[in-house]
Amino acid sequence: MLTVRPLLFLDFDDVICLNQPYGGYDALKALSEASQVGSPIKKEVLWSRLFNKRATHHLQQVNEEFSPNYVLSTSWRWFFERDLLVQTLELGGLSFIAQNLHKDCTTPRISRDAQRAVEIRRWLSNHPESAGTWVVLDDELSGTGFSTWPWDKLDFVVLCQEGVGLGELEYQRLREAFALRMSS
Repeated sequence: MLTVRPLLFLDFDDVICLNQPYGGYDALKALSEASQVGSPIKKEVLWSRLFNKRATHHLQQVNEEFSPNYVLSTSWRWFFERDLLVQTLELGGLSFIAQNLHKDCTTPRISRDAQRAVEIRRWLSNHPESAGTWVVLDDELSGTGFSTWPWDKLDFVVLCQEGVGLGELEYQRLREAFALRMSS
């Protein structure tokens, strides 16, 4: 039985942000403009449509059921510092993620060409206490390198279809992965 909180490695693009019509660069631009003029961020339309409603609903249900800590494996970590990631999550209606970020909340920035699996493996090597607690939620395009992982670890890797994001099938697989972690 798992005695520590489970951990979710979370990608944004093609998981919860489908970049239709807005994506990470739009959020970064809005945050940058607000900091330059010292005014509050008033891009309500952007923030309400940045993250896919269906995907965030599924993720919120997973959060309520399993209460994971989150580590962001998204490419957004290359452009957003922690405070901007938190602000983006809160403005985008995902404060439950912002409130449950692991203290080491992003995977290491190895190189822009590094495989996602390598970054996650590096993070786990720095946090051996999380070895049996993690689940990965990524997409087929950027979630690279998992095919080289041992087959018994692949039960804990859920990849979303590019342009579709976290749908019903992936939601069920994510729940199964967390349930499996909780029972071991």
